Amino acid sequence: MLGGSVALLLLSGCSTSSTGTTATGTPIPSASGPAWVVTTQGSATPSATVGGGATVTRSPFPSGFLPLPSYAATTPPTPTGSCTPNNGAGTISGATVVPGRTTATVTFFNPGGALLQQYRITAIDQDLVVGAQRDVGWTVVTPGTACAFQTVTITGLDPKTHYIFSVDAVWSQVGGRDGTNAATVARSGVVSTT
Repeated sequence: MLGGSVALLLLSGCSTSSTGTTATGTPIPSASGPAWVVTTQGSATPSATVGGGATVTRSPFPSGFLPLPSYAATTPPTPTGSCTPNNGAGTISGATVVPGRTTATVTFFNPGGALLQQYRITAIDQDLVVGAQRDVGWTVVTPGTACAFQTVTITGLDPKTHYIFSVDAVWSQVGGRDGTNAATVARSGVVSTT
């Protein structure tokens, strides 16, 4: 009950009178009175110094964004030692890409394995576009020789476009379960078509 009385006393101090002042006598701003927000005319060009004497270092990139890295085509390394089949429990490896105008050749390591059913390779567009995004789709291939590199050509790409290429492997389920399991096993850096 005491809390309600205190709230009532506090709220009653916020009322206004019919004369345009608060209960404490301070005037209430009106539409014909001075502005509540004070602004000053400024310059659209930023100053080289900020208040307090700090200096501003201009970005070497005129757009304000970092440049995209460029990747040169490299020869895939030769596998050494023993080859352990990957049945879905591996890490994501690198994929080497040699771009063309509207195609790209993707090379990745195929560890093989009795449960490996297929590879699905896609190109993921890295260029920002307004509206609906173009879907390149998947290129599905049968696994080649185990413990060797496999090369696949992706078609239907746009010229002068940045892509990341992703390779997913599809395995049949272990232990007699129905269905399949898919996971990304290789991925490239950003590569630009010519």
